[in-house]
Amino acid sequence: MKVPERVTICEVGTRDGFQIEPDFIPTELKVEVVNLLAEAAVPRIEVTSFVHPKVVPQLRDAEEVMAKIRRRPGTRYAALVPNDKGAVRAVDAGVDAIHTVVSASESHNLANVNMTIGESIQKIAAVMRVAEPAKVDVGCGISTSFGCPFEGDVPLSHLESVVRRLVDIGARAVGLADTTGMANPRQVARVFDHLIARFPGVEWTLHTHDTRAMAIPNILAAMECGVTHFDSSIGGLGGCPFAPGASGNVSSEDLVHCLGAMGVETGIDLDKLIAAARRVQAIVGRTLPGQIVKAGKATRRYPLPDTVAARLRA
Repeated sequence: MKVPERVTICEVGTRDGFQIEPDFIPTELKVEVVNLLAEAAVPRIEVTSFVHPKVVPQLRDAEEVMAKIRRRPGTRYAALVPNDKGAVRAVDAGVDAIHTVVSASESHNLANVNMTIGESIQKIAAVMRVAEPAKVDVGCGISTSFGCPFEGDVPLSHLESVVRRLVDIGARAVGLADTTGMANPRQVARVFDHLIARFPGVEWTLHTHDTRAMAIPNILAAMECGVTHFDSSIGGLGGCPFAPGASGNVSSEDLVHCLGAMGVETGIDLDKLIAAARRVQAIVGRTLPGQIVKAGKATRRYPLPDTVAARLRA
């Protein structure tokens, strides 16, 4: 298998995960989790979202969270924004990067943000006009890149046209999202091989959901195409409220464990990441999908039963 020496992980749990929790996560606990992730040397964290509080009330404390986190050198702190108003708030809050999103299918875009794809791209262009003078990087995510829960297959030509419109307005970082876990490794490879050849110089990210237990296989397929940026979520938190059946993102600790076992460097302290996942489980009050928290690392060893140890000594 052809894999890169190093990949970059962006943690999205405190935004993508906390936004759909049924109970509001107190600000102090959000700050605690962000700090734990930074202490684990996570290089990129999507901390929160600057959306209207009525739309996503669970993230109504975005400014306060950004003001209270302890900034670690080497970690980039980002936020999702829906429009130029959100971008102004994010810039004023001191984010290092802004993330935006548009869907590859019209129906999902309308369900998600009540706009057509064209209208969303106009909003993203307005976000870029806010971010550029502030020297804040903008990343453009494309939801339902590999399939739509309403329309089914999204033609590759249609996805390419959305990427083209984003590149034409200045996008240099584009993320493809498998919003409902519909992708498979062969499809992921075909999509990235096609787009990477047509848009040289773009920084590609893959955002996977583990709805059908395909997230890590899809990441491995993307790595073989040369993709080195991936989103993940602590404990596997998350999902899309406007995509029926969308369960959580790929678990950060599971992904980092897999990559480390393969000799792919992430720079992340896995033991500290596992500890952060356990803390998040305690905060949300339920068992999360991540497997490494349950099973431990593959290097874990167990004491021999006394009867077996005695026979080995004999």
